Amino acid sequence: MKTNKIFIAVLFISSLFMASCINDNLDNVNEDLTNAEIMNQLKIKDLSIWNTLTTQSIDLSSLKSSNLKSGQATQMMEYPGDGKYYFALFEDLYPSEGDYDFNDIIIKSNLKLGQGNGFVEGYLMSELVNKGGSLPVEIGLMFYEVHDEKTYVRIPNENITVNGNPLEKGGNPWSLPYEKLGKKWEIKFEFKSEAKSVWIAYHIVTVREKEKRTEILTGGFAKTDVEKFQIPVKDFLSKNGFPWGLEITAKEFAIPNEKKLFLYAYPKFEEWVKSEGNEAKDWFDYPNEEYTHK
Repeated sequence: MKTNKIFIAVLFISSLFMASCINDNLDNVNEDLTNAEIMNQLKIKDLSIWNTLTTQSIDLSSLKSSNLKSGQATQMMEYPGDGKYYFALFEDLYPSEGDYDFNDIIIKSNLKLGQGNGFVEGYLMSELVNKGGSLPVEIGLMFYEVHDEKTYVRIPNENITVNGNPLEKGGNPWSLPYEKLGKKWEIKFEFKSEAKSVWIAYHIVTVREKEKRTEILTGGFAKTDVEKFQIPVKDFLSKNGFPWGLEITAKEFAIPNEKKLFLYAYPKFEEWVKSEGNEAKDWFDYPNEEYTHK
């Protein structure tokens, strides 16, 4: 009987120790460290990891038809499909490292695409899931042709029409202040392209004093004035390899609480990073309810 009591006591102490170790990961962090300093303790060996959370290319071959008349488009298909959405998450303090909560701007979207003879048309249906930052922000849109999976070519403005308005040749990409878009919006677009694959991606532009405009794209992408590049590009990656923007595909995404470290909001994110994207690939499906909300 005495032996059983000792065994039970050992189990009890062991469970307390294990619980303590788990809590240490989240609660017993050096309070003198900033969120950026904590995040930067992770080592990023493969910068292309940030471009694996979404298939950042849409193959248009399934939309083609040899019987199209001039000006006629194929039946539209919806992406990403299967009840999922694209989520674009941004920190807005670039080039300074922020609080790494990735909730300054969160956009949820899906799109419909059709293809005609030499052009692509579609609709982008979007929702502003969260606006956590304090800076004035514009939401922008980039259009790319994709070659060899990793080579992106910017489609020039003169070949793009957004909501019935041709973009200015040589001008900035399309963008609007988020207030003008509202909580939900739909963008109709058309662009000339003979490419097999394309990609359409959100970015943000912050506007500070003296009308200084700073664009922020998701990790691995080049600045908007770069006509051709191969991912990953370091333009929007910190010296330690962390992005100011993430793009994921998921059915839903819980919003990280303000100024709470992303590692706390999504505990499996650390495992995913450390494994260079080979493990915990569904980390975004397991938010910590204590550090997130919907």
